[in-house]
Amino acid sequence: MVKKVHRLKNKSMNKSMKWKIIVPISICIIIFVFIILFALRAHSHYVELKSHRDYFKQPNPPIQEWMTIHSVVRYYNLSESKIYSEMNISPDTLNMELGIDNSTIIDRLTIETICAKKHLDCNSVVDRLNSIRD
Repeated sequence: MVKKVHRLKNKSMNKSMKWKIIVPISICIIIFVFIILFALRAHSHYVELKSHRDYFKQPNPPIQEWMTIHSVVRYYNLSESKIYSEMNISPDTLNMELGIDNSTIIDRLTIETICAKKHLDCNSVVDRLNSIRD
């Protein structure tokens, strides 16, 4: 009788010991997977930004549709009001016209995205921006 109780006690202890090992290992694996995913995401952003920096190192690079309004202002010395007027957007009502509430998202919008939201021909907008830059 004592042996049966002892065996049952050992089985329940073995089960609890397994869970005490499995749970921390599982948590470590999940954390490791998240670290890998964030590292891959950071690397892809780095590669994209590096290609953009290399693009601006060439002599007299044209304005492209992948650029943001702020990058065009920074690299080409155009005023935001000129850029917005070429895109038929009012800077004061930009949030309402594009249907975006978050100002940080607006800072990251590319010319291509704004053209798509406003149903503009992106090639003609980029051509007009390149012509006023010269």
